[in-house]
Amino acid sequence: MKNIFFSIFTTIILIVFIFSSLNFFFSGVPLFNVFKINIKQAIYISKNDQLKKNYEITFDKGTKYYAEKCGASENGFYNMAYIPDDFGFRNNKKELFFNTDIIILGDSFGFSSCVNYPFDLTTRLKKKLNNEKILNISLSGSGPFYQKEILKCMVSKNNTKFDTIVWLFYEGNDHEDLNKNFGKNVKCPDESQKKTNNAEIEVVYKPHENINLLKIKLFFSNYTRGFGTLLKYFRSYPKLVSKNESYIRVLEDMDKYLASKKISKRIIYYIPKYTRLAHNKISHPQITQLDNLKKLVKTTAEKYNFIFVDGSQIFHSLKDPLEVFHYRLPTHFNIKGYDILANELKESLDYIK
Repeated sequence: MKNIFFSIFTTIILIVFIFSSLNFFFSGVPLFNVFKINIKQAIYISKNDQLKKNYEITFDKGTKYYAEKCGASENGFYNMAYIPDDFGFRNNKKELFFNTDIIILGDSFGFSSCVNYPFDLTTRLKKKLNNEKILNISLSGSGPFYQKEILKCMVSKNNTKFDTIVWLFYEGNDHEDLNKNFGKNVKCPDESQKKTNNAEIEVVYKPHENINLLKIKLFFSNYTRGFGTLLKYFRSYPKLVSKNESYIRVLEDMDKYLASKKISKRIIYYIPKYTRLAHNKISHPQITQLDNLKKLVKTTAEKYNFIFVDGSQIFHSLKDPLEVFHYRLPTHFNIKGYDILANELKESLDYIK
């Protein structure tokens, strides 16, 4: 009997050692699918009530705002709420569509998904630059081709005067736009895009499952990260942009358009996805896949007169790269993440003055 208990104990210790070692050397993303847990459940059991005040937002009675019910998948306390501008973008003053200094172009990371004022990217950058003339026309779910077309139609529609463009490239899904939407017609936003719903701001989500069971599932989802990373060594990872020519043509067209407007101050800022930052700096086929995408963006950006800023290096150099996400889980950036991004953009903009 003693031998049986000793064998069981030894096996448990060995398993703990192996999985701990794999986490230390490889790290990786939580295995949510394996343990049947989703991001809303993970956020709910991870949220820290002491952080609630950081995300609080209120509006005067009668204010027409738009609330996006994203909070359950992000900070866990409050949804994102903002006052749409005349074209449905987030919080731009009307005069900026006609005369501004800087235009920001991007997807949900440029939009500052589910982070409320005054911690959103645009507000932080305005404060750091001491410059209110920043027009952000980022759209969630968009990508390089769509963004390029939106910039051209909005600038032409309003005869916008500007001298600098900051173009954000998110490696998580911007490539999907190039594969699916390249060459399609894009409708220019107009006043019909402006929408309000005055929906609830505070998150009301509560999981139906047993909370203690969810905590156990989240623990094992995180604890087996390294093992999942090891198994993924044996998977194949195709090119993220099926035809490099699509991105090259997008930047070539943007270069010609900006040249016609005499815009020489141009930045492409490369935003890393959670998967990259969750891995230790190891040679892994999934990271190689992302590096190949980054190489395409970098070489094309520099070919067409953009300054390329590699945010994947900047964010990965942090002591804890995952601290820029809500509760270190795969979400959009949290308040700290957007503040770091604003700092990096300020330094880049100061450099090209």
